[in-house]
Parts: sequence; C-alpha cells; structure tokens
Amino acid sequence: MRNTPTISPTMADTAVVLAGSNLTATEVVLEKIGDFLNFYYIPVLVLFGTIGNILSVLVFFKTKLRKLSSSYYLAALGLSDTVYLFGLFVTWLDFFQVHIYTREPYCQLLTYMSGVSSFLSVWYVVAFTFERFIVVRYPLKRQSWCTVRRAKTIIACLTMFGSVLCVPYIFYAGTQLSERNNLIICDLRKEYKAQMEIFNYIDTVIVFVVPFTMIVVLNSVTSFTVWRFAGLRRNMTLPKRKPSNLEIRRQMSFQYFSTHPNGRNGILRRPSMRENRMLHSQMKVTKMLLLVSSVFVCLNLPSYVMRVRAFVESEHSYRLILLQYYFYIFFITNFGINFILYCISGQNFRKAVIEMFRRQRQNRVNQEAISGCGTQSELLRAYGNLALRRPSTPMLSTTTTTTTNRTAETLLWKEYADSPPVMNLP
Repeated sequence: MRNTPTISPTMADTAVVLAGSNLTATEVVLEKIGDFLNFYYIPVLVLFGTIGNILSVLVFFKTKLRKLSSSYYLAALGLSDTVYLFGLFVTWLDFFQVHIYTREPYCQLLTYMSGVSSFLSVWYVVAFTFERFIVVRYPLKRQSWCTVRRAKTIIACLTMFGSVLCVPYIFYAGTQLSERNNLIICDLRKEYKAQMEIFNYIDTVIVFVVPFTMIVVLNSVTSFTVWRFAGLRRNMTLPKRKPSNLEIRRQMSFQYFSTHPNGRNGILRRPSMRENRMLHSQMKVTKMLLLVSSVFVCLNLPSYVMRVRAFVESEHSYRLILLQYYFYIFFITNFGINFILYCISGQNFRKAVIEMFRRQRQNRVNQEAISGCGTQSELLRAYGNLALRRPSTPMLSTTTTTTTNRTAETLLWKEYADSPPVMNLP
C-alpha cells in the first residue's frame, strides 16, 4: 500500500503485535523515540510545512516568478503537499481521541486524497525535472517547449490521471475492527485483498519505479551539463590564454545550433552576451530545482524500498518494522520542507519573497494614507489659505507668489510627515 497517512504503520500496532517477544534495550529505546517523533514532530511539520507551502504558492503566483513555467509546477507541488499534510494532521488527531478518519466516509475520502496528493507530488517533480533537462540540453527549444501554457496543460493532465488512478482507494479502504488492539481503524477491506495486491504492483511501477528512474537519469544528465557550463564560465573569466583541446570541445558543445536563413542548412554559432546572461539565469533556477528533486529522491526512496521489500518477504522482524517507521518519518518530511529548500538554493526566490512582503507592506501603508486623505486635505487647505492671506509686496510677480505658495505647501508636507502620526504619503 502507498505511504498514505491513513494506513501507515504505527508504533502502537507494532508493539501489540510483538508484545510477547523479547525486545532488546535498543529496540525499546528506538520505539520510545518513534513515539516521541510521532507525537511532537508531526504537528510541527504540518504547521510550518503548510505555512511554507502556502507562502511558496503566493510567491510563485504573485511575483515576477509567475512568468516562468517551472513556477507553476512548484506551485502545484505546494498545493498537493498541503493536501497530504492535512490528511496527516487528521490522522494525528487520534492521539486526542478525535477519531475522524476512522469514520465513514472520511476514511475513504482521506485515503483517496492522500493517494492523489502522493501521486501528484511525485509526477510534478518529474515534470519540472524533465523541463530543466530540456532547458539545459536543448536551450533553443526552451521558448517553444517550456511555456506557461504547456505547463498548465501538463498539470491538468497529471491531476486528472492521478484522480482516476486512485479511485480504487475509495472502494478498497474502509473502517473495520482491528484484531491486534480491538479498535476501529481505517484499513484495507479483507474482501478486496486479491485486487489490492494487483493494484499495489501497478501503483508501485507508476509511482515508484518509473518516476524515480526518470528523476535519477534526468538529474544525472542535467547535473553533468551544469558542471560543464560552470567550468566554461570559469574559463571565460580567467585571463586570456591559449585554450586546451578539452576546453575547445566544451565550448563547441555549448554552441547554439540554429537554422540558416534559407531554412535548409544548420549552422553553429556562439551565444551572444544576452543569451549568456539568460543561460546563467536559467542555470540558477536549474540548480535550485536539482536540489529539490534530489532531496525528494533521498527522502522518498528508503520508504519505497522498504515497501517493495515488504511485498517480497512474508515475515518481518521488529527491527525491520522500526526501520520502516523511521523511513516513513523521512517520507512525510518531504511534504513540508520545500520552502526551506527554495530559500536556501534559490536567489531569485529569496528576492521574490522580500519583494512580495515589501509590496504588501507598501499597499497597507498606501491604504492607511488614503483613509487619512480627508484630514490631510483639510490641513493643506487651512495652511494654504493662511499663506495666501499673508501681506505680499506689490513688487512681487505672479511667478514669485506661486513659488512661495508651493514652498509653503512643501514645508507643510514636511511638517506633517515629521509629526507623531507618521504616514508614507505618495
């Protein structure tokens, strides 16, 4: 079964299963640590992970980053991760005897939602990993292939496919009495055990084998290309010297292949200065996405490997169950740390976050200024009338009088700005 929060292994169940067995001191300590993490770590992860995911979505949609097609994949990833964290939080409420997911139809609904979000999180990572591969390896095709419209279409198709693929969860999951601890749980229905085994094999191939293979292969090729590009940039910034044969081949590999004006022959050309800057900017985004996808693989791979091992082996030791539980902690961590990864590795993302908060603060100040415009206008009118009533010399011209009035108004604005109710006026 996929690592959904509604049917994931818990330490309470494993303790009941092997209560009669002799546990070593190490196993007892590991079990207590697991219980501690389950009780305290999950709510912290859900809280900060949800805040981070929502902030990420706002940054990708409300800043200049919305012009990038990869931003839509990352925003969709943030939404799917938030849905998964919501299901995880509902499961955690069992500690306080708030049994929601063990009731009909919440059991089926939460299992389905967690299954869909888990599928989408994997394939959204595959989508932007493939896009980065195109950007790095085939830069001339970036403008035609890596577009916002195409990204929206791919996201819609993946969402529809995942929603249909996970429909069996609605029928296979249900509430039943557990023979281990005599409690009502949300688990697989026994009458669908044979069908669920077939579905598990299909699900493992679609959600684990295929996407993880694609991510590893594409990341390897993309990382190698980025490494070569970084070496080329270092050579270009060094003092002029005679390049070696290896450097010449590297430079040739980064030359653009463009179509001749006659449309028949292809020619090789060196990228211009503008294209070099654009490539450098794309490389920054690529490095950030490489980190995100690499961390995704590292945190998800152990849990999926343990799941495959559970299919093969019929008997499981208690240490193996403990190890699976800790790998499950790694698995759920991936749904709440992307915002931190964006801030660590993405310079453009950090600037966009600062810009968004700065713009929100400026809008709030402007609204406060607009709400106080009536009082400010009355003060200006009053001080302006006083300035006009001052006796003027007959020799002063109209231009001089206008300049004096403007000076008075300027002083008035300065005095008002320095007064206690400070406002940032436009």
